[in-house]
Amino acid sequence: MQTDAGHQPARAAHHLVPSAHFDALAAGRGGPAAVRFLRTTEYSRRLLLLRALLDTAGRTPGALGPLPAVDSAWSALTAAQARAPEEFRELLLLPQVGSWLGHGLRRLRHTAWGDGPLWADLGHLYALCAVAALRAGVPLRTTVPLRDGAVMFPGLGLAVLPGRPPLGTAEVAVEAGRLTVEPHRERVGPPAPPAAPQGDAPGWLALRGLRARVAGRPVDCRLDDVDPYRDLGDPRPPDRLPGEERDRWQDGFGRALEVLEACDPESAEALVAGLRSLTPVDPSPTGVVLSASSGDAFGGVLASLPPDPVSFAVTLVHEFQHTKLGALLHLLTLERDGGEERHHAPWREDPRPLSGLLQGAYAFLGITDFWSRHLDRAPRAERATAEFEFALSGRQTREAVRTLAADPALTAYGRRFVAGMAARLDGWSGDPRVRPAIDSWAALAAADHRTEWRIRHLAPSPSAVRALAGAFLSSTAPPEVPPPTLAPDLTTRWTHTRARLIRHRLARPPSAEPPAPAADHALLAGDPEAATAYTHLLAEDPESPEAWTGLALAVATTPTTRPLLNHPELLRPLHRELRTRGTPTTPTTLAHWLATPLLPT
Repeated sequence: MQTDAGHQPARAAHHLVPSAHFDALAAGRGGPAAVRFLRTTEYSRRLLLLRALLDTAGRTPGALGPLPAVDSAWSALTAAQARAPEEFRELLLLPQVGSWLGHGLRRLRHTAWGDGPLWADLGHLYALCAVAALRAGVPLRTTVPLRDGAVMFPGLGLAVLPGRPPLGTAEVAVEAGRLTVEPHRERVGPPAPPAAPQGDAPGWLALRGLRARVAGRPVDCRLDDVDPYRDLGDPRPPDRLPGEERDRWQDGFGRALEVLEACDPESAEALVAGLRSLTPVDPSPTGVVLSASSGDAFGGVLASLPPDPVSFAVTLVHEFQHTKLGALLHLLTLERDGGEERHHAPWREDPRPLSGLLQGAYAFLGITDFWSRHLDRAPRAERATAEFEFALSGRQTREAVRTLAADPALTAYGRRFVAGMAARLDGWSGDPRVRPAIDSWAALAAADHRTEWRIRHLAPSPSAVRALAGAFLSSTAPPEVPPPTLAPDLTTRWTHTRARLIRHRLARPPSAEPPAPAADHALLAGDPEAATAYTHLLAEDPESPEAWTGLALAVATTPTTRPLLNHPELLRPLHRELRTRGTPTTPTTLAHWLATPLLPT
């Protein structure tokens, strides 16, 4: 935003990614210095986005409605930046400011729609101006829009104006180091100067913080339950956490950082160098921890409250991996793909585009790294679970990285990045700290996901199914058939019962065992009757993808039957074809026949 001495726009500078940072990030690492570099580049991006929003709003008739002209915002922001550049930088780097910038530009470009007029979203600019002026000690009077009778001041809190209409405006004054909102004769604002601890007051909901220590230094992370731009999409209303819930977040956050620092001090320092806010969201109906982050909001994480410090640490690692990669992707192009959702991601139920697979693989590279380092520090009662999670995430990530490496849409930078990921994973192959029985369960869980994904989402052609049926009825070996096509089936949710059973059996003390068919228990016990048990389930529901998956896993337990897992998607449609011909056969017989290597036609 600054200009040079001749009042001409300063020349743009290009960021060059140091090779050491690139290679460290590719390996899933990147210490505090790399994160600080990424924050610097994100600041440049925020400045560009802010300028783009101001320019586009200025060219769009009526974009700011009853609010001041865009030039007044430019003047206020440049004055604050000149007076207090570091404070301005930190303000602009708030995750919620990034989300607002992205949302505002999408609205201006008609690729997003809000729940109110355009000016109500774009006018958040003037609340940003007010906070910038407050931080810099610059007097300012301006007008801000109301959202549901309130106005959010980024990084400070929410001014609630009782009796005001949901949509309207209010006057804001910044003077003598204080900010006040003046609708008519009411005065609402932070109860203390910005340097003092903030608390709630009549008409004011302060942003609350989570505090901890890493490397002997204090860590302050916002627990954001009021900013309308704290989400990934449209603005959302405030949802104030009760005090006891906020205390649980504080306890979990502090203990999670203790876990992370104990096993990986560099990652703990890197994470707190970039993390700025946590936004609470509701957990899934099944109690699974939900989390998300956005490339628009560097340093922000949305999550439901994890149940224990280790889960909390894993959640932070997971989302901060996305944060690092998202910032790198603002600097370098790693893939040029059309966005088709076509790849199996071992941790997702739906097909993923190449970009999504890259993001997921990178997140799970960090998770594998965490489990590798936490493994030897895990309490004795949790050791088996740590071994399983390390082995499973490593297997899943290796599978995804192999898929990435084979995709021609990677750029040269992308190939170098994926090669760095692969090299890191190679160091964990065959880790002797994982006991063979636990590694076998991890292999089963990985095969379970991959097999069910194929059964649900891959469809052989009708002609291929008819050819297979003909060969089966004539007692000849199955012929080779064309590759299946992608036909995603997202109509029913997966239960993941077998993976949950494994985790239950490894847990000490054990949790309540999830309900599961006897066939699943038999499969995990290595019972040779498991295939027969799945046949009984398929007699009740011959279309069940979970039962077909279990059958395939139960049959493919020897070198001669393992080829079945290369094409399990043939089982269900072939069984259906034989039923329609009036010549049904048992699923087990069909599975053993399809396990025969396919013969060329």
